[in-house]
Amino acid sequence: MNASADRAPNAHHRHAPTLGAALARALLSLAGGVVGYFLADLLARRGLLSGPNNLLYLTIVGLLVGYLVSGRPARRFGRFWNRAVERISSLPPDAVLAAFSGATLGLLLTVLLNNVLAAVPGFTWYWSQLIAVVLVLGLGGFFVANRRLIPFLRPVDAQAEPRPRRGVADKVVDTSAIIDGRLTAVVDANFLEGKLLLPHFVLTELQRIADSDDPLRRQRGRRGLEVLDELVEHQRVSTEVVHDDEGNGPVDDRLVRLCLERGAALITTDYNLSRVAALQGVLVLNLHQLASAVKASYLPGERLTLAIVRQGREAGQGLAYLEDGTMVVVEGAGDAVGQTLAVVVTSSLQTNMGRMIFAKPDGAVEVA
Repeated sequence: MNASADRAPNAHHRHAPTLGAALARALLSLAGGVVGYFLADLLARRGLLSGPNNLLYLTIVGLLVGYLVSGRPARRFGRFWNRAVERISSLPPDAVLAAFSGATLGLLLTVLLNNVLAAVPGFTWYWSQLIAVVLVLGLGGFFVANRRLIPFLRPVDAQAEPRPRRGVADKVVDTSAIIDGRLTAVVDANFLEGKLLLPHFVLTELQRIADSDDPLRRQRGRRGLEVLDELVEHQRVSTEVVHDDEGNGPVDDRLVRLCLERGAALITTDYNLSRVAALQGVLVLNLHQLASAVKASYLPGERLTLAIVRQGREAGQGLAYLEDGTMVVVEGAGDAVGQTLAVVVTSSLQTNMGRMIFAKPDGAVEVA
């Protein structure tokens, strides 16, 4: 596997203090030290303390107490800091330029007005500050709102600029998707991007299936291991074994929890797991749904040539299959098993298990 495949992500990095949290904790610790210093100075003046050493010690005590009690407020400030930084980072560059241009023009007009109004009786610094605030905010907002109309603020080829691409989410792979065997074909067709996350408990479950006494289960498990080998060696996708959730409980619940914690999508073929994960806000990539979506659709009236392979459930029905595995129910072809008939599509039905096509013989003309 990749160099990072066997390296379990450290939980400490997910909870590492942000710059805002560290800054808030430092300021609160410093405030505690200042409070300790003034408290020691007050006690020294009243004769309750003696010597500069006690002054230093109480200052250090204030710093330590400030650091100890600042944990939760610092984390809250850190979250606020992160949201503010993300909000500022998402501002378009032309909007920032427009705001600075409006503010600059507002300050210049304030200077001119101050020189004109300086001789007016009763004009004080209060009115000067009020004029500055009104002009800076008013012109800044006007420039931002109308930046598309101002030539030097209009971004070059603004309409031709592509939208920023959203980050590609990682994908958590379920045991059923690995055993299915079609995942490598989807990767080969460039329909998957990002990192494939292989939970350690999924690998354990796959190994248990490969070691099963049941020959069919053992064969499915070994095929899943072969698919894993192909994914690990694939050049178009990277894989990583994760050890985030090593607790107990059903595998499906742990998969959903891992997707929610990582903000990742889920690749599976399990219909029930797909529904449960989607209800909890997880993006689900179901290989069965993908296969159904890319199958060719046939409209009523189209003609096909099919080989009737067996009888259907209802009397007089014959069953045939397209090359992609889609089942076709042919009315009135129950006695034509083993024959090839020209049929006309009458309707189609999309189910959770795939698409079914209904047809009838085209004049019951046998073509082979």
